[in-house]
Amino acid sequence: MTTNRRFFAVSSIVLATTLTLCSLAQAAFSQKSYQTYVIDTYGGDALLPSIRQQLNNSRDGGTVSTYQGKLVLQTSAANYQAVQQLLAQIDTQPQPVLVAVRVGNTSHSQSNIRQGQMIISNRGIQGAGIINRSDNQQQNNSLYQVQTLSGSPASISTNTLYSLTQNYQARVYQNNRYPSYNRSSAQIVIGQQILLPTTQGIAVTPRLLSKGKVEVQLSQVEEKLVTSHSRYNQNNAIASQRLNSTVIVPRGQWVTIGQVTQENQDQSSGFAGNRRSMTSTSAPIQLLVQ
Repeated sequence: MTTNRRFFAVSSIVLATTLTLCSLAQAAFSQKSYQTYVIDTYGGDALLPSIRQQLNNSRDGGTVSTYQGKLVLQTSAANYQAVQQLLAQIDTQPQPVLVAVRVGNTSHSQSNIRQGQMIISNRGIQGAGIINRSDNQQQNNSLYQVQTLSGSPASISTNTLYSLTQNYQARVYQNNRYPSYNRSSAQIVIGQQILLPTTQGIAVTPRLLSKGKVEVQLSQVEEKLVTSHSRYNQNNAIASQRLNSTVIVPRGQWVTIGQVTQENQDQSSGFAGNRRSMTSTSAPIQLLVQ
């Protein structure tokens, strides 16, 4: 009787152990019984790091990938609900953004002409001088506006083709190379005719931040044909101003983000008098995001 009791006790222990192991295996299998979920999103690939971190920190785990902007999720039903709650917080519809860039062009010239004369009379030789001053100021602006979504790039530009009868020189005021506008204007020769293209435009990528701030990656170019006349001939040149920058600006306000200034002085003298002239040119660049 004692042997049978011992055998029954051992058999009971083995059966209990087997049932426990089966329960654990069944629970583990239940945890790993993944399902496939397809979720429409706005962010697409940009959401993958956050969702993978969520899955890795969960008990059930899972995998995630993207296909044509949609999330393909393989995980448990509980993890799917957790991912849905995360997406409700971080995957919001991108907001429309209007970016405006204003490039000013102010030219101010000032000249002083001093003329002298001699008067001969019975009182002797006398001298007299006259100073003539002239001021001239011109101002014009180029305004570019483009609308896009927060985080999405956009560009707008115009091209002008000039027909020339002689060669030109490229004169670059500021050249910060950028993939969209890193070329210098090149002439096109058809027969004996020279065609010269110029470009004016912007390329932007705005991204809305918190507290009314906006991060803007900006590339801007302004090329113009400049004609100067000398004593014997006429010269054509390309004046090129470029900007490549990333800035953070408040929304709804014009902000000056760059300026190019040039000053030229010329002085000459002769028998009739002296002439002194000064020319200054400034091109402020302003940015507005709405």
